[in-house]
This record gives sequence, structure tokens and C-alpha cells, in this order.
Amino acid sequence: MEAKPIETIDGGGNVMKLIQLGDRLLIRALADNWCGMCDIKARVDDVFLAEYVKSGLHWLYEIVSMLRSGQTKLLPSTLESSGSHMEVLSPPRVDRIPSPRTLCTHRYRDELPRNLTDLKCKIILLIRNPKDVCVSYFNHLREIKPLEYEGSFSDFIPLFKRGDVLFNSWDSHFLHWKKFKCENPDYPIHTVRYENLKTRPVEEIKKMADFLNIECTEKMCQDIALATEFSKMKEQKESLTNRFLSSHKSGKEIMYRKGQIGDWKNNFSSAEAEAFDAYYRGILDPDDYIYLTDEPSTEPSN
Repeated sequence: MEAKPIETIDGGGNVMKLIQLGDRLLIRALADNWCGMCDIKARVDDVFLAEYVKSGLHWLYEIVSMLRSGQTKLLPSTLESSGSHMEVLSPPRVDRIPSPRTLCTHRYRDELPRNLTDLKCKIILLIRNPKDVCVSYFNHLREIKPLEYEGSFSDFIPLFKRGDVLFNSWDSHFLHWKKFKCENPDYPIHTVRYENLKTRPVEEIKKMADFLNIECTEKMCQDIALATEFSKMKEQKESLTNRFLSSHKSGKEIMYRKGQIGDWKNNFSSAEAEAFDAYYRGILDPDDYIYLTDEPSTEPSN
């Protein structure tokens, strides 16, 4: 499959420079390793963490790593440097990771190992209000040098909705994974809303432990929640160095910005927010409108 340079244009005429590989929009550093991941062999004890970008994957990875290891210390490296983020690894590198593997991804199901479904490898799917995702992604993409993007937030909104951004659209990711869940109702997949995890972390961590068949006391869940507070992760990760810093305009870690619920209110105008929600209500089923809000769910949506 040939990777081709492509330029997408936001509402103000500002260009974002990407690489198109099939129907996926990537950057060169990711495109070089994108293909072939479906050909590797999943293992029965693999756990996959899947999300659309800027939905809390780094946070989730720290939590699941603590649950699987039984300790409550932040990992001494960034996720990208730890060798668990599939998007920055080649298929042979993923094959060499020792078991048990906790693999992080922004991919769709059909871009993951083919035998994953047969083995019923457990998947945790993390979903965040797309308005907060849009704000976080705007700030993130403006920092990535190869994209050469300099647009304003208002001009970025239509680019985000169309999916003319790195990793395509929020709704494409959401609907791909929803289709997989509907077609495989017995598959072990646990959905976590960012808003739930933020407002009631101990309860959500216990649900994840139960899903992973890990015995975890309430005290352990509380300790993990405290250890993975956003401010602590931000301070620790920003003190580290990694090979990706040179691709950031600031030369600094950009994965940890605010980690808040509702920061979109500081960026969207009322009219923009209303139009944004109306757009996604036209795509989603009514049962999924909860994902457009800041309110925690009353019931788990698995």
C-alpha cells in the first residue's frame, strides 16, 4: 500500500500536512510502521487498550499496568518509550514484547491481529466527550512539527468533524468499535467513559479489575486512583526525556495538558458547541448521546 502526502485545509484556509495510507491519515513516522499489525499473533493473555486520540490512553495505561503488576508506582518511562504503544512500533517489535502484554492503540478492530477475536483477548475501550477531545487535539496537533499546522480553534472545528486530521474522525473510531461490539456480543470488551473515570475513579478502577479477573481491594483501588492523579502524572512524565520531544515545537512533553472535564466551555462559543452536538446527534444513535455530555453515566455502557 502506497503512502501519499496530502494536505487538508481547515475553515480558515490553514493547511495540515499528512500522509494518506489507504483511507487512513497519518504522519510519515507512523505510516512507515502502520501496515502488517493485523498479521502478528495475539496471545491469549494480551489486554488491548483502545481509544480515539486524546481520550486518556496514557492515564488508562498507567492504571491497568498497576492492576496487572499489583504495585502503585508510576512507570519510569512515557507510554511511547515503554514499548506498549502499537502506533510507534513495527510488527516485529510488538512480536518481541514479553507476555503478559498490555497493548495500546488508536486503531480500528480490523487493523489489529486477526486472531484477536478467536482468542477473545480482553479489550478496554475508552471514550471521551468529543468536545473535550477536539480542544485537546487542537492543542496537540499544533505542537507536531511535521504537520506544520497553525490554524485557530474555530477554524479547526470543521477539520476535526470531517476527520481530516491525524487518525481520521472521532465518529469513525466510535462507530467502528460499536459495530464490532454489536457483531460480537459475547466478546469481552469493557467500555470506560473518561468522565466516569474522572468523577469516580475508585469505582471505575474496581470495575476494570473485575473485568480483568484481578483481585483488587478497595484500598488498592484507592491507592491506584491517588497514584494516577493527573497532576502527579504530568509532573513525573514531564521530568522524563524521550526521543519524540524533538518533533514537538516546544521541545517538551505534550501528552499531559489539563486532563479536565468541560474545558471545551473555555474554547467553544455557544453557537459552535450547539452546532457541534447537533452534528454528532445526526450520526449517533440516541442511546449514545450521553457521550456528548460531561455527565457521568448512571449505568455502565457495555
